Amino acid sequence: MEAMALHAAENTERLTWDQICSRFPDEWVVLVETDWTHERGIENSTAIVIGHYKRRKEASSHIKAAFETYSQIGCLWTGALRGPVPRFIIP
Repeated sequence: MEAMALHAAENTERLTWDQICSRFPDEWVVLVETDWTHERGIENSTAIVIGHYKRRKEASSHIKAAFETYSQIGCLWTGALRGPVPRFIIP
């Protein structure tokens, strides 16, 4: 499946995080105009999706281009986390 091109600003449907995850499972989503309702989470927040990609690397050039139009952009993974960050403890 080809990477989806960056959407034009005419697609301004605001989605909740749950809606974003169900529409774009296991993908990187590029979000703009995010309405953060909680400082510690995005569960109840809304945003506009301007692109979605299977690999984070595919989103990079589109994120840079989006900064010409938007001042705040986020790129988040909609799938499950693959594992905890390893911590090294020295006795």
